[in-house]
Amino acid sequence: MTQTHATPTPPAASEQDLLPGDILLMLSSGQLSALIAWCGDSIYSHAAIVANQGDLIEAAASGVRRYPLAQRLVDTTEIVLIDAYRPLAHDGSALDDADRASVLAKAESMIGIPYPVDALAFLGVVVAVRGKWPQNWLARIVVREALDHLIQDNPSHMICSEVVYRALAECDVQPVGRLAPRIVMTGPTHLPFPKIDAKALLEEVWGLLHPQRQQALAAIRTHLQTDPKAATPPLQGAPADAALRERANAVRERLGLSVLPITASVDDAGALLDEASAETPARAIPHPNPKLVMPLDLASSPSHTQIGRLLQADTLQ
Repeated sequence: MTQTHATPTPPAASEQDLLPGDILLMLSSGQLSALIAWCGDSIYSHAAIVANQGDLIEAAASGVRRYPLAQRLVDTTEIVLIDAYRPLAHDGSALDDADRASVLAKAESMIGIPYPVDALAFLGVVVAVRGKWPQNWLARIVVREALDHLIQDNPSHMICSEVVYRALAECDVQPVGRLAPRIVMTGPTHLPFPKIDAKALLEEVWGLLHPQRQQALAAIRTHLQTDPKAATPPLQGAPADAALRERANAVRERLGLSVLPITASVDDAGALLDEASAETPARAIPHPNPKLVMPLDLASSPSHTQIGRLLQADTLQ
């Protein structure tokens, strides 16, 4: 497995460096994880928040749960990368004990909330369209705003990075929202579509499907299981650029975003957004939809500072 960003390797960190409320961003080893990372334009596919008593709190297929941090740090068959980040208040100051207690209390209040399995693929498509097109930064802001409003902010089901964002943004501190991470625009990275083994992917998501979907896909599953050539070569590559642009523009037209269409030669005069800063406040996204906050948003937020890398498996080169 290869990293999807050519970023410098962060310094090593350990469990002893962590405090409640810190953020863990991870990459899993499965086929679904590769798709999630690609959709989110990031090296990360999962997010969790550090709890107390040696636990983390995360959204899993079974719902939001506590999970032993020590177990996660040794489970290199499933997790190949874990980076730790520390949240800061809006003024750049470190969180005090009371702030961390409030963040933890909010995270604990979400334990048991189910995972949006039915909507996962739809959310992935929305996030991919939002993050990868267009290149012009003004158009990117328009697209993100439109798609953020398209998806209902429904806290009855939660994905992993949503849990982390809500724990910070909705905890009981004064003034309200003081610990909400600042979400900023980032430029598209044009990551290639990952190599996906169709058989392995179907087996990975099979248990997440409703019985009706399992019945509908039973013949395909049997074919993949019995024909050794069925998943060869792996699913890889993406449709031609022209087809991608056509699909993206069709989506934007339905949303009433027909201005600034995506073309083959977008020139934004170097205005692609890497991070927002005090000098470029317009690049920040005010009141983002928690449902569509992704691991990349948490990693890119100027409200977070990187602590270091807790885990990097040998399979990650």
